[in-house]
Amino acid sequence: MVRKAAILLAIVLLAFTAACSSSSSVVPTAGSGGTAAGVSSTTSCPTHNTKSFAKTRFVADAALAGGAFKRWIYDPPKAGKFKHGAHGRVLALVKAAAAGAFVINRLDAAKSNAEANPTLCKLIVAPLSRLKSSITGLVSKSHSGNISDSDVTSTNGLLEGFRGAATQGGAGFTDNTNANI
Repeated sequence: MVRKAAILLAIVLLAFTAACSSSSSVVPTAGSGGTAAGVSSTTSCPTHNTKSFAKTRFVADAALAGGAFKRWIYDPPKAGKFKHGAHGRVLALVKAAAAGAFVINRLDAAKSNAEANPTLCKLIVAPLSRLKSSITGLVSKSHSGNISDSDVTSTNGLLEGFRGAATQGGAGFTDNTNANI
């Protein structure tokens, strides 16, 4: 009975993950010229903040994404949870897939906030896009159960590069080593 419930929960979470990780695009309307909230194109940045508290929102979204990545995607393979035959492997992969969808969502929100700030826009958007594509790849690998330690380590390197760019832009975030979760 418990195994059936766990399998059903895994299927529901995987469906949710697939729905959340599908990319949505904004199609410019006629006369808008493809602009979004003060940004003249995808490559140019605004000259002033186009959202209230853009850096604060960015830090909150980036920190949530980084924390979820570390807790449910980075730490389990270090503990051997993703290896074939490991106790709790399926649950760890389901958690990684769900966390991946959450991380992608928060990275999208962080990118939106970074694009609204002139300093962050210049420094953050490119590393953020690389990190998001790497995590999207990890989510697809978690669906098939083939996440390797090297995949996670390379994505962690992208996260560290992203963190460095955020610090350079004045919106740095750090790990809370005292957190009890």
